[in-house]
Amino acid sequence: MNRAKLAIGLGIALMLLIGVRVFILSATPKEVDPRTRIQQIFAEGKQAFENEDLDGMLQFVADEFSFGGMNKQQLRYQLAQFFKQSENLRAELGELQIEVFAGRILVRTTVRVTAHDPQSPGGVTTQDYGVVEFEFRKFPQRKWLILSYDDWRLVRIDAPQIGEIAP
Repeated sequence: MNRAKLAIGLGIALMLLIGVRVFILSATPKEVDPRTRIQQIFAEGKQAFENEDLDGMLQFVADEFSFGGMNKQQLRYQLAQFFKQSENLRAELGELQIEVFAGRILVRTTVRVTAHDPQSPGGVTTQDYGVVEFEFRKFPQRKWLILSYDDWRLVRIDAPQIGEIAP
């Protein structure tokens, strides 16, 4: 009887270990082609921008981010101010020119933002920012505090035509 209980206990423990391993393998995000992933990030970021979703936008920004002397927290503040001053935001991006290097990706595209502005004569303002360069690097990420994987995060924006984010 003791051997039967021991065999059942070991069987249950083995099944639990196999179940945990299968769960980890199925829940860990799969490696995606870098170009495809960057296109996904731009699509999700554009949607978050148009929905004025700060957290949705900043989830793709690394803590080491820099843009015109701003860090990630200063960017959050500037975007919050921008969202307060503008309505019906729309972002237009040109074709993404993606260059993949070892450990980093550069993306160049034209950027134009339109917004409803009751104080402007036509009610709509348009800001054309010209060609903007975005630099991404791979960073380790965690899912549910236990699953580790690598994903791309925005570390730098270079936009000579932009003085500041607010219109």
